[in-house]
Amino acid sequence: MICHTALYQYEKNMAHYFVRYKQWGDYQLRFAFVKEIKACLKKWKGYMVVPIPVSESRYQERGFNQVEGFLDAAGVHYHSILKKRDVDHQIGKGRSERMAMEQVFELKCPSETPKGILLVDDVYTTGATLALAKKVLYENVSQNVFTFSIAR
Repeated sequence: MICHTALYQYEKNMAHYFVRYKQWGDYQLRFAFVKEIKACLKKWKGYMVVPIPVSESRYQERGFNQVEGFLDAAGVHYHSILKKRDVDHQIGKGRSERMAMEQVFELKCPSETPKGILLVDDVYTTGATLALAKKVLYENVSQNVFTFSIAR
């Protein structure tokens, strides 16, 4: 079960924002939600913040991890303890295709056992990405995992 918090609803304007940020590479847009991210993440004080990673090929293509960009802009300390293998873009996939995704995450380094984990992504669509990452963290690091995104 996912216990999730999102700052905003994903709608037409938000979709356009993410196209500019992620696909067009407008990295300055990472500062758009700094105040809101800082305020919202205060309730998870003491939790280990873990961003959803991008695959190595996606990182080379884009030049940045969009989730880490948000966290860096907001001055949020995080632990990049997950690794993602190369997979196709989620854009254009239907719900059933997303939900049928095989495990794409692995723990890239051992970690201390924290009070809990806040797993952070940019957009929550079906929850499939967060569910796969949460499974790895639940089995290897902590059974107290919450999720957060900019939009849902």
